[in-house]
Amino acid sequence: MSQIDKLRKQIDKIDFQILDLLKKRSKIAENIGKEKKSNNLFRPERQANILRNILKKNDNDLNPLYILSFWRSIFLSQIDVQGGIKLLLSNSISNSYIKTIYDYFSHDIEIITINNTSKALEKVYNGKNILTILPYPSDHKGAKWWTNIRLKKLYAIAALPFFLRKKKSPSLIIVSKYKPVIEKNSYFLYISKYIIEDKNMILETKSSKYYLYRSNNMINNNDLKLFGILPKHYEG
Repeated sequence: MSQIDKLRKQIDKIDFQILDLLKKRSKIAENIGKEKKSNNLFRPERQANILRNILKKNDNDLNPLYILSFWRSIFLSQIDVQGGIKLLLSNSISNSYIKTIYDYFSHDIEIITINNTSKALEKVYNGKNILTILPYPSDHKGAKWWTNIRLKKLYAIAALPFFLRKKKSPSLIIVSKYKPVIEKNSYFLYISKYIIEDKNMILETKSSKYYLYRSNNMINNNDLKLFGILPKHYEG
């Protein structure tokens, strides 16, 4: 047997070990889904912490983007085991962002296009484990959707892309009916009708009636409505 054949046999053995571990992980994920009773299956803050811990162990041997792609596929496949999610995409999202969405969810995710932002938000509110992706709130045209009255009982739960260069802003945001969970490495978004004078608050954007603020801390203020809790981006 040649040396290359010996090495290939080692790879074959590792592949079977990976498969066995994925089976074990899937079984645990299935049991978690039963405990959740198929509610709030998509947990971006949990996924973000898993990825951060894995990348810390990487020691720069593997491209972080490859790691992200591999684990995203694992996350999605095991969410499907638990019951699955639906992803609605507003037509206000440019086709140039499709790659960003696939990079985050993997290419196995099914995307349903909705031609009206209000309809997308209504489906998220009335459905179960349905998410919608919208432009990250900003001063740009089409990014003022965050003032929509249908958002009163919806939350922003993650922003894309997960890998973000320093001093760059995210381009997309994910909205869910389930209140996000506070984890380390998260930041908070708040909506207010008033200007807030607080050094811990950064004004993200504003409309004619509302102000959107970002903070690294939870703020207790009756003039603020929690809009979202988002995992911080990974800067590699």
